[in-house]
Amino acid sequence: MLFQNDEKGHVIIGEAALSLALGEKEISIATLFTQLGCMAKSESNPHRLAQISEARSWLSSFKSPTIALKQVPYLQTLAGLNEELN
Repeated sequence: MLFQNDEKGHVIIGEAALSLALGEKEISIATLFTQLGCMAKSESNPHRLAQISEARSWLSSFKSPTIALKQVPYLQTLAGLNEELN
């Protein structure tokens, strides 16, 4: 499955990013990965847990933030928004 083409994946990562932004925390691959882990701990819906797991797996496939920003334009937007807040 190509996760970046999956609208549900965008929603899960968006939820994690929004949570970080509202908490005035840095938005990066590492913090998104951690936030998704926190979301999984409080989730009981098996389908949603699977979506979170897929999102974490997809994020972990990026070896460095530079690669992620080149391959996933919407992460550039998130990173840019984070820098504007700081």
